[in-house]
Amino acid sequence: MKKSLLLVLIITFAFFGCSSEKEAKKVHLMGQGQIKTGVNPNSITAQTKVKQQEHKNKVELSKIEADTKIKLEKIRSQNELSIAQINAQTQKEIVKEESKAKIETSQMEVAVKKESVKYGVYVAIAVIILLMLALYLLYLNAKKNRELKQQLHEEKLKHEQFLKEKELEEQRLHKLIELAADGKLPKNIESEVILSLSCSKNIINQ
Repeated sequence: MKKSLLLVLIITFAFFGCSSEKEAKKVHLMGQGQIKTGVNPNSITAQTKVKQQEHKNKVELSKIEADTKIKLEKIRSQNELSIAQINAQTQKEIVKEESKAKIETSQMEVAVKKESVKYGVYVAIAVIILLMLALYLLYLNAKKNRELKQQLHEEKLKHEQFLKEKELEEQRLHKLIELAADGKLPKNIESEVILSLSCSKNIINQ
């Protein structure tokens, strides 16, 4: 814009210079012609013509200045319009890019959230599976311990029962032996007692 204004001013000044030079030459030639014909250059008629020419020159200069101002204003308006259009287009592009960036950011955030939810679901499933496996192992271990305790308890009861039966058998045998030693048992029963004692000893030795 500044270059355009400078160019217009230079052309205007050049035009004004040429016009002033031409007018000066005309006045000079008119003065010489008047001297040759014997007319007084200082006469009222000559001064009137000079004033008229000066007024005409001022009018022309005013017109040129007005035209120049109009052209400059037109150029300035066009430049401002162009700048406004460029700014509007630039702002439009900026808004478009910002909207695009926001959309892309939103899409990325949604994708990240989906991945996070998916990862959370996988982790939760893995934790649930591990907990179920741990509970199952604990159940098996507890079951095995219960069975082992039950088995030990049954064996203990069997052993205690065996010891009681053995003790009772020994007491019975001792009683029979005492009766046999006292001769209080019949002969046939004594033989059975002796046989029973032999069997009992064999069982006890086993």
